Amino acid sequence: MNLKGFIRECHKKHVFKMLSIYIVSSWVILQVLALIADPLGLPEKSVAYLIIILLIGFPIYIYYVWKFRLLKYEIQQTEDPTTPYNKSAFQKMYFSSLFVIGLLSGIATTLIIKNNFGENFSLEELKGNDKIAVLDFENTTGDESLDKVGKIAARYISHGITEKEVGQVFSSKIVNDYSNVLKSQAGSIDLNNLLKNYLKPGKVIDGVFYEEKGKLLLQASIKTGSMDRTLISFETITCDQDNPLGCAEKLKQEILGYLLTEDRQDDSGYIKKDNNQKASYYEETPPNSEAYIYLIDALDNTGNNKLHLEYLNKSIEKDPDFFEPKVHKLSYYYNNGLFKELDSLRKTVVVNSKLSNRQKNWMLFFESIVNGKNDKAYRALKNEYELAYLDLNTNQSLMTIALQFVNRPKDIQAIYDEIPMDDYVLENCSRCGYRYYLKGLADVEIGNYDEVIKTLVPITNTIEANYLKRPLINAYVKSGKFVELKNYISQYALTASTNDINYLYSFTGIQLINANKIDEANNYFNEIIIKQNSESNPYYLAQAYYYKGNYLNAQNIFETLHQQYPSDIDYLVYLAVSNFNNGNFETAKTTIEKLDRLKTDYQFGAVDYGWAQYYASIGDKTKALEYMLKAIVQGYNFTPSTFHHDPHFKTLKDTQEFKNHLNYWKNKAL
Repeated sequence: MNLKGFIRECHKKHVFKMLSIYIVSSWVILQVLALIADPLGLPEKSVAYLIIILLIGFPIYIYYVWKFRLLKYEIQQTEDPTTPYNKSAFQKMYFSSLFVIGLLSGIATTLIIKNNFGENFSLEELKGNDKIAVLDFENTTGDESLDKVGKIAARYISHGITEKEVGQVFSSKIVNDYSNVLKSQAGSIDLNNLLKNYLKPGKVIDGVFYEEKGKLLLQASIKTGSMDRTLISFETITCDQDNPLGCAEKLKQEILGYLLTEDRQDDSGYIKKDNNQKASYYEETPPNSEAYIYLIDALDNTGNNKLHLEYLNKSIEKDPDFFEPKVHKLSYYYNNGLFKELDSLRKTVVVNSKLSNRQKNWMLFFESIVNGKNDKAYRALKNEYELAYLDLNTNQSLMTIALQFVNRPKDIQAIYDEIPMDDYVLENCSRCGYRYYLKGLADVEIGNYDEVIKTLVPITNTIEANYLKRPLINAYVKSGKFVELKNYISQYALTASTNDINYLYSFTGIQLINANKIDEANNYFNEIIIKQNSESNPYYLAQAYYYKGNYLNAQNIFETLHQQYPSDIDYLVYLAVSNFNNGNFETAKTTIEKLDRLKTDYQFGAVDYGWAQYYASIGDKTKALEYMLKAIVQGYNFTPSTFHHDPHFKTLKDTQEFKNHLNYWKNKAL
């Protein structure tokens, strides 16, 4: 029997009619459930459960149709004697169709279960019930220019709650970040869904503000985490329109009073006030409202260094006592290597400010980091992280300090997991790439090479920055996947600029030397040498000659680079080692002795690290280890190119003394 004949027989025996009854009935039931689920308080995934049941029931129903309605036709002759009926052929095609439909139902059921109940589509469920979500206050004035008043009120209240340590705060910024970066594939995320199913706070603070007779009026309430019940509504706060922080300060104190004295409320739910209690807030006094608006503008432009710094300076200029923009400015200086400016501003803040405990903690962090006291910096930042672990900046900063300052790669997973990345849109998240980078570096250190490759290959297709490729290349090399590495870099080379691909060729070659794959390393160095042109950075060419052992050509290029940049420590070390290997021992000695003249403040052991590289290269292991420890003690960072990733220490990295040095900060940070 062919398909056309099978369809004709199905029509004749009313098979399609019976199937349509199931399909239409299922559709009606789904529509009714979708309408009544919310009023009846049924779980949000009730519709998904019903779809799964109906999909599983469909092939069962088809079998039921055969068993109780069609089987009789296998016993009787067809009513039309002129068209003989082939019973076995129809039965075979019927059950073949049943198998196909059953298979499709199974696939659809699997996809629904994965999309609705699988781990890939859910953020980490945050534990505990002491969490407080603070939402932006709603602007009901009709004046869009006042929108920032809602942000000001929410952020100021968040700071107060965090400083007083009455609970873990989901600030309005965190709530907005979670809401804005969730992928569309995770479903439509409205505010109630986000709070109820992802953040799961114990309480929610929200409010509105409006304008009346030239005054701003703020109203706020505290609700349960599911926002289905109001715990308390506060009296309306009134202030001048040009001083919204006056309202925010009054309201903050009312909210803190309630949160701090929940166990001392009267039967009406209002607070029995304790007039003798004095709180210590993030800011000692409310900052100027214009200064606060500039701060918000600065935080909205963290990806634009020029605008970020400009708004921070305007914020500080408007209110010199405003602490928070100074913290962000200190971070800006550090991230851009402006350590002298950082230290100068830090000292000014400490001398001229009355600092709260949280502010002192931040100052301790910057004092420690700028003086190379990595263990103290780690502990200070960890204290802040415990108060604001969901803040993307704080979370990423602790990952950086833990990995690159105190060499604790095993710490990274737990920090990283606090903000799951599966549902983030990378294009909307300027810091996500660096979190992936740090996680990749940590996984390389602990041997999770396949995890690095699996994660970073698709990420580097979206974020093309070279820094992200370093842990990936390390993972390829250390797992011995040299063919995959070659294919990956060859694909990138098709569109990369000359200097970008030369950087990767050089980095890859260096990692292959560390893995004792000299021939493979030379292949990448040869790519730099063969394809050199007027656009090529001579540093990569000099490195290629240097690591291939062609010290004569390396010496010539590094000599030129040293003359152009006499304060560059790397050029000086490479030049000295090249001279030594070319037999110019006296020249090498006089060259490397210039290192000590390059010592300045805020180098974090860079000069001593250069001495360690030189002594390791000429075979003096004792002095190499001595200077390496000096560099570590001064705060030299652990990166994909330093210490055990540096070919200069290839003969030392397996010694116990070398390994002990790498654990210097790890042990002190406990």
